[in-house]
Amino acid sequence: MKTPNPYTVTNSDFTHHIDVVCPRCDKKALVKGAHLYLPMADLEEKVSFSCLSCGYNIKYANTPKLTVYVNSKGVPKYSRLLHLNTAIDPFFGFTLWYILEANDGILWAYNKEHLSIIEHYIAAPLRERNGLPHQNNSLASRLPKWVSAAKNRDYLLRLIARVRQK
Repeated sequence: MKTPNPYTVTNSDFTHHIDVVCPRCDKKALVKGAHLYLPMADLEEKVSFSCLSCGYNIKYANTPKLTVYVNSKGVPKYSRLLHLNTAIDPFFGFTLWYILEANDGILWAYNKEHLSIIEHYIAAPLRERNGLPHQNNSLASRLPKWVSAAKNRDYLLRLIARVRQK
């Protein structure tokens, strides 16, 4: 299977299956997600969390809603919060399983496929867009500069290999 170009995918392309740390037993668990830009009703129906180790599970529809704003008539409007582009899962806010604490900062991935694309990007000696237009929301453009620095290449690849064995 050919690895997708990191300039053609976004972090939200990897939110269908997210590996997280179970908040009850600290073992690997799974958030069955969906694309982040679906209507909230679809997210509530599709997204769930489950841990095979301890049996803990939650449906996204059962999480609390927050007050988003109050309209001009004084009626509060509620919604669920999505955590975007952070080291926690976007739906429940659980800690991701694939987190690398490097000297310069934190690097994270939602799942093994996401981690593989980041790994291929780091390992590439020459990173070309191949005529692709600049996309500021692409995975490659969202990575911190220290990740793409050649001096950190070997160090980061060792960290990725270590977190894969976790």
